Amino acid sequence: MRALADDSRVRIMLLILETELAVGEIAQILEQSQPRASRHIRILCDAGLAERRREGSWTFLRPGPSPAVLGIRQLVHDCDAHDETVARGDRERLAAVRAERARSAETYFTAQAEKWDEIRSLHISERQVEAAMLDMLGTQDIGRLLDIGTGTGRMIELLGPRARSVCGIDRSPDMLRLARAKLDEALQAELLQGDFNALPLADGSMDMVVCHQVLHYAQAPERVIAEAARVLAPEGCLMIVDFAPHDLEELRDGHAHARLGFSDGAIAGWFGAAGLKLDRSDALEGGTLDVKIWLGSKPGPAEARPRAANDRSKSSKRRQAA
Repeated sequence: MRALADDSRVRIMLLILETELAVGEIAQILEQSQPRASRHIRILCDAGLAERRREGSWTFLRPGPSPAVLGIRQLVHDCDAHDETVARGDRERLAAVRAERARSAETYFTAQAEKWDEIRSLHISERQVEAAMLDMLGTQDIGRLLDIGTGTGRMIELLGPRARSVCGIDRSPDMLRLARAKLDEALQAELLQGDFNALPLADGSMDMVVCHQVLHYAQAPERVIAEAARVLAPEGCLMIVDFAPHDLEELRDGHAHARLGFSDGAIAGWFGAAGLKLDRSDALEGGTLDVKIWLGSKPGPAEARPRAANDRSKSSKRRQAA
């Protein structure tokens, strides 16, 4: 309560309960200097009401781990602890910040459009790929969704409405800012900077992982799959969408593709090494490149136990034979 005993800190809490914001954006909305805003942020973080997250050279603020966070919005409104005129001004400036994000995203898309269109022209439309992904998933519950290499957040847009919670990870701060500008506020996605070789997530914390047109950038695809398997909960699933094997060296030279597609055998082998079962694969032919979709699952406890029992039985027989 002492941390909230200041109008500026109440305003900051109301803002970050709406959306994650960079420290500079918070200072802009509050119309305060960045050092002054940073002092208020430090007090909120020390109380566990907010937490900082580094993303490249930017620092973002989001609600912290304190159980009190859940009741703060209602408490502030019940106690009429903020001036409505001030709150209205904050909301207007927040809208301006979001509009500026959208303008930056549009500028980036315009600059990159030719490059992306070059690759899209080589295979069937993304609309057909996305329809095939949804068809493969059917009506199964998604639960906690992770999008590896989220880019502009398109997979979150596609699958997020069916998920209980959503997390997108990308190595590029620029791409995360684009996703933040583009995503529907209703999705409430957590966007994190991270490496697909070392995901900043706990073991078993996700129910579904999607890796859409990302694996071909990996120098060690098996490591990416192993990391995805690590963060999957038992009975969770991993979906990979990428290209079938091809020989377009220009994608390696001009678009930084480390791998020129993947065979079913390679994916099945990496899945098996990571403790996953390859349940299904589909090929979407058309154009110069064929798109492949692989869907695998992590065994649940009931599936793991018989395997362990068989191993013990074999071990016992070996000891008896010895």
